[in-house]
Amino acid sequence: MGNRTLEASKAPPSARRDERTSVDGRARFREAGSNPFDAELFDLSANGFRMFTFSRQAIGKHIWVNLPGLQPVEAVVRRQDGNNYGCEFVNPLHPSVADHLKAKLAK
Repeated sequence: MGNRTLEASKAPPSARRDERTSVDGRARFREAGSNPFDAELFDLSANGFRMFTFSRQAIGKHIWVNLPGLQPVEAVVRRQDGNNYGCEFVNPLHPSVADHLKAKLAK
């Protein structure tokens, strides 16, 4: 059983606003007023990301994620499959920032 699949809850390709890139990176995230948790990022776009974490998150929960080299960015948890979560940025990343992160974290 792989821990990186979201096949059951994956949106159809036509629903994507931006192409996601496979990445391999670490991040920390937190809910308002709580301690940070570790997460493993495994894809990223200007509009969102997917992560693996042992911290349970609820669909619709607002979190703040620390991506490498950036201030915390607000996101909303949109999908869950086990310990895998799909999140959407509240304010999409600037395309050049997203491209820089994708290049830095590319597999």
